Amino acid sequence: MVRKYHDRGLPGKTVLMLLAMWLVCSSPLGAEMFRVHKTVLLDMDAEGGAGTVAAGINDAIAISIPEDLSFVQGIEVLFKVPQEVSYWQDAVAWSIYSGLKKKPGARTIDYRGDRIAFGTFANSLSLVLKVPLSQEHSIRKDAYSHFVETAPDFKDGILFVRLQLVMKGTSEAIEASMFEVSAKPIYINKGRLCLSVVRPEGMEDKPYTVFIDGEAADIPGEGLFLTPGQHTVSIVSEHYRNEMRTITVEQAKTMSLSIGLRDIAPSVRIAAPGNTELFFDDKPLENDGEAFSVSPGSHTVRFVIGGYELIKTINAVKGRSYTLSVNVDATVLEED
Repeated sequence: MVRKYHDRGLPGKTVLMLLAMWLVCSSPLGAEMFRVHKTVLLDMDAEGGAGTVAAGINDAIAISIPEDLSFVQGIEVLFKVPQEVSYWQDAVAWSIYSGLKKKPGARTIDYRGDRIAFGTFANSLSLVLKVPLSQEHSIRKDAYSHFVETAPDFKDGILFVRLQLVMKGTSEAIEASMFEVSAKPIYINKGRLCLSVVRPEGMEDKPYTVFIDGEAADIPGEGLFLTPGQHTVSIVSEHYRNEMRTITVEQAKTMSLSIGLRDIAPSVRIAAPGNTELFFDDKPLENDGEAFSVSPGSHTVRFVIGGYELIKTINAVKGRSYTLSVNVDATVLEED
């Protein structure tokens, strides 16, 4: 019966050390040339869904990275390990390559590149790799996954993973084993605010200042990254009315907000019955129920309903809105 290395009394660290020596000695300095049985293509969903493929021993998995990496700081690769591979501990290795000289394709089997990380499948039915997109990240290490210290070169938009049998004398079943491999993004703990500000006609050149949570902020066209949660967006100006909105930003999502600025000039809205004649500063007024701007200062509004006349005075102040309402009511008295 064929026995495994750990059955022969070699401790786990010794096995990994021997494998490391074998991998280093088998690779020349610089790029390494190697051949795989086939290349399996895996498209990763930038929205968070995990793409899944099946790959066998001596196959390569080419994971396509989304073009929009605004929220992505790394890739999580999950292997569901066949039971036979788990039983033959350290018999199969995984490797990650960078700087491939040829872009991976479904029909490509010969490659040349730099191996930047490797490991084996221990006595477990799953393995998680966390691969950063760059050396600047906030990915947390944990006891349930293997963290890849060196970020690969993603210039071709591909994360290249190779499976390889590294132990002699294994069973035929292990060589026929299939891995289930999936990949999903590791997001930064940020969301994005895209702000659109619409200024009144004729006032497009008047400045304003945006505040986020009380701090002045310059929001570029591509948006501003914020921590998830509630935030207050305020717009302050000498030329427009102050505006304030409360928004909720979600992780790895874009929040679009549009704010229409209003002239700081006072506004008046009149609500009156349809047969009412209106005069604003003694000039006839066609009332459509909408607010209209007036100059600061004192104004008179005259209501004429049949033979009844009512005059009201408004002392309009900048930045204020006024509503004038006329209600016609009738009182019924019952007498004995």
